[in-house]
Amino acid sequence: MSAALAGHFKYGKTVAGRGIFFKPNQGVDPETGKMDPDSTEAHACVVAEVEVDTETGDVKVLSLRSVYEIGRQVNPALVEGQIRGGSVMGLGHALYESTEPYYPSPEHRPGGFFEYVLPLAPDVPQMEIKVLEYPSVDGPYGVKGFGEMTANAPIPAIVNAINNALGTEISCHPVTPEVVLAALEAKRA
Repeated sequence: MSAALAGHFKYGKTVAGRGIFFKPNQGVDPETGKMDPDSTEAHACVVAEVEVDTETGDVKVLSLRSVYEIGRQVNPALVEGQIRGGSVMGLGHALYESTEPYYPSPEHRPGGFFEYVLPLAPDVPQMEIKVLEYPSVDGPYGVKGFGEMTANAPIPAIVNAINNALGTEISCHPVTPEVVLAALEAKRA
C-alpha cells in the first residue's frame, strides 16, 4: 500500500506535496539582442476541413489534422487524449458555445447540462494527430506546456475553413447557422 493511501485511509490524513519550476533567466546578448524568453512553449498547427450548408447555415467539421510540437512526451497516451479532448472542446467553442450574453451576468446562462449546447459523438470529426518531440533544454524532463492550446488551436482553424469555403470574413465565434447566413447575406449585398 502506498504511503498516500495509507495516510488517507488508515490514518485519515491527507498527504500533499507541492512543486514548482522556475526557468533560469538567460539574459540578453548585448551584441545581438538575442534572448530566450520562454523555450518551454509548445507549438501547434491545426487544419480543419468543413462542409457548410449554404441554405441552412449548418457547419459540419469533417476533419481536424493537427501537428503539435510539445517537447518530450512523458506519457504518449495522455498526450493523444489531451489533443483529442481539446480538439472537441475547441470545436464546441467554434460552433456552439458562447459566453455571451450572460458574461459577466449569470441570468441567461444554461441552467444545467441538458440546456448546454456542446458537440456530441456524431459531431466529432476524423482526427489525424502528429506529435513532434523537440525536448526543451530547460524545462523539467524536456517537456513543454501544451494543455490549453489543444482547445484553442482548432477554433481559428475551423473559422478560417468556413471563411475559405464561403468566401466570407466571419471573425467571431461561435459560428452558428445564423452567423453563417448573415455572412452570406452580407457577401451578396
